[in-house]
Parts: sequence; structure tokens; C-alpha cells
Amino acid sequence: MRCRGFTLIEIMVAIAVLAILLSIGLPAFGSLIDNQRMDSSVNSLLRSINQTRTEATRRNRHVTMAPLSGDWSNGWSIFIDANNNGALDVGETVLHEEQPARVHHVHVNSPLASYLRYNAQGESELLNGGFQSGTFSFCPNEAGAKGRQVIINRIGRARLQAAEIPAGNCPS
Repeated sequence: MRCRGFTLIEIMVAIAVLAILLSIGLPAFGSLIDNQRMDSSVNSLLRSINQTRTEATRRNRHVTMAPLSGDWSNGWSIFIDANNNGALDVGETVLHEEQPARVHHVHVNSPLASYLRYNAQGESELLNGGFQSGTFSFCPNEAGAKGRQVIINRIGRARLQAAEIPAGNCPS
């Protein structure tokens, strides 16, 4: 009568091979998850920017997008800015609110730090009436990996690019 099964040596070899394969594959998998989170967040931001612009032209009035709790990493809200101050106040109509996928950090340069506002013609505009342009930078979890940037041009159009984000813009 013959016993069927594995010897201790065969099991140990199989576990060693599995450990080697996992040690090679897991870092790449973490990078894949980070890229998916960044892409998902960037797509959410682009949809919200386009919605803000569309609502401004459709309603023929200023519509503003502002960060939740003062930080774009927490998400943003789109609202009709009735008093034209660039901030969501009590009594103003909220059109949409969104929280991005868990991202490491969203760095925004100063023209867009506290709001993004569109006028009735669909152009991005500062509170004083000047054009508003700037960049949203989505920081990767890994140092040296490419992040994502959403760039708003002087007439309010958004474009996307993959780029290295300067280390000073991304907290460690």
C-alpha cells in the first residue's frame, strides 16, 4: 500500500518558491494600486471641473468649486456662489460634493488654493474678474514615481498630464 501526499522537503520548497514570487510581485502590485487611486481621483476631479463649467454656462451665473475643510485632498463641493466670495456659505445651493479615492496628497498652486470659479461664459475667473489658471498635482505614494497633474489654462479648460511632482510639493 502506497501513501499519497507530500514530503516535508517538497512543501518547504513550494513555500520558498511562493515567497520568492510574492516578494517580487507585491511591490509592483502596490504601485499599481497607487496609480489606480491617483487615476480615479484625477478622473473625479476632471468630471467635477467639467460639471462646474457646464453648470455656470447653463445657469448663466458664477458657479464655484471649493475644497472641503480647506484641503483639496479631502474632496470638494460645487455650489452657486450667490455672494461671490469664493467660499461655501450658509444658504448657498450645493450642486455636488465629492470625496476622491484615498490619495497621498493633492498640491494646488496659489491661484486655485481656495476655489475654482467659472463665469457664465465658461471661463475660469478670479473674484476680482481676472483670469484664473493653475495646477492640481496628485502626489504618488512612492518617491520618484510619476504623479498626475490637472492643468487649468487661462480660459478654463482642463488638461491632464503625468509628471514628476517636485518633492517640496508632496509631504513625506
